[in-house]
Amino acid sequence: MSSALYLVLLFSALWTLSFCRTRQFHVVNQDKTWTDAQKYCRHKFTDLATIESQKEMNSLLAVLSRKTGYFWIGLRQKKNVKNTCFQGAAAGPAMTSGVNRCCTWSDGSKFSYSNWNSREPNNAGTDNCGELWSSNGYRWNDENCSHTNQFVCYKKLPLILIKQTKTWREALRYCRENHVDLVSVHTEEIQHWVETAVYYASTANVWMGLRHTCTLSFWFWVSGESMCYQNWAPGNGTGVEDCSGGERTGAVHSGSKQWVSLPEDQRLNFICTTSEEI
Repeated sequence: MSSALYLVLLFSALWTLSFCRTRQFHVVNQDKTWTDAQKYCRHKFTDLATIESQKEMNSLLAVLSRKTGYFWIGLRQKKNVKNTCFQGAAAGPAMTSGVNRCCTWSDGSKFSYSNWNSREPNNAGTDNCGELWSSNGYRWNDENCSHTNQFVCYKKLPLILIKQTKTWREALRYCRENHVDLVSVHTEEIQHWVETAVYYASTANVWMGLRHTCTLSFWFWVSGESMCYQNWAPGNGTGVEDCSGGERTGAVHSGSKQWVSLPEDQRLNFICTTSEEI
């Protein structure tokens, strides 16, 4: 890190000492038609649930744990396709592939991953919306959009997990050049967002915008936020740091979700913010 940048970060930290593309799923236990559920999600969150990978499906399953019944997701048949699109999936993989080309997500995301139940979808023309059914392991089924179900919304979080591996300095530079900054976890709410993001990480620890100054012996957020909220793992961050190997930097452990102190030259995934409002 250049001496000029380091001084900027350090002065920012000194000032604040005097002041104190990720989805998060939410289950709504109200019965609504697919269209009304969509309106509710768009008003309260971002949209009905979009699921683009098995990893994301697993994340949703964790939220649905032990909840029973049917749940709308943001899946429906495209409006400009024939009514037979959702019919005959049991004919085999070729038919299922054709069905998938007829599907769309409520938020406009490309449909590339599916988790249909056996012999589904099977009732085109009347069943044009997608649901999860707890009795079938939450696999997908097509249903009439006018039926009423519970439903799953998602909130688009103002941060993004970058699954490249970079040193802390490289991660900081990447976030500032391509997004806003390395994430500063200065509230419990942002901690929950980070916990959602690190679920998808490919490294055991994930960089945050947290740095330690050995000269003055304190931790600070590079964004200038104060250190009022903390979530250190035992033995990390609260004692005297070993500065023999250089400045220390902060990461969140993808398993425990707690913060750890690490040398800045480790190569890890990292989280950037995508909005200046957090």
